[in-house]
Amino acid sequence: MKERIKETAGTFFIVVTCVNIAMLILGKLFMPDQLFGYEVFIYPVIYGLIGSIPGLFMDFKKEMSISQVIVKKLIMLAVIVTAILALMFGGSTSDKRKIVMMASVAASIVVIYVLVNLIEWWLDLKTADSMMSDLAKYKSRGNEE
Repeated sequence: MKERIKETAGTFFIVVTCVNIAMLILGKLFMPDQLFGYEVFIYPVIYGLIGSIPGLFMDFKKEMSISQVIVKKLIMLAVIVTAILALMFGGSTSDKRKIVMMASVAASIVVIYVLVNLIEWWLDLKTADSMMSDLAKYKSRGNEE
């Protein structure tokens, strides 16, 4: 469980960084004259939590096939998109501008989700390469003796 929390914390910080960038881009597109107070800084943290928490609860003990991993990731993405859109737009009236904003937010969530998964894959690959290198060094030292 400790490893899972550590992994989720890493995911959280990657998500928050990507959310900040997405908020900047979408804000400049849809509301370029909007000014905010300091309270706006909490939103990336909230969205980061929403984006990270499903990973804590959708952990499976057994080894999964590639298709099972893809299905799991798609379910997680659907949960995240639904939760964030409900938080941001729940209860508001839908006009054409709001629908375009919702579609843009949903698209940015998908892009962020893909980026986060690619970054995590790259970091895992670096870790695996490092472990394989260390293992090869250990093995060569064992053969020298």
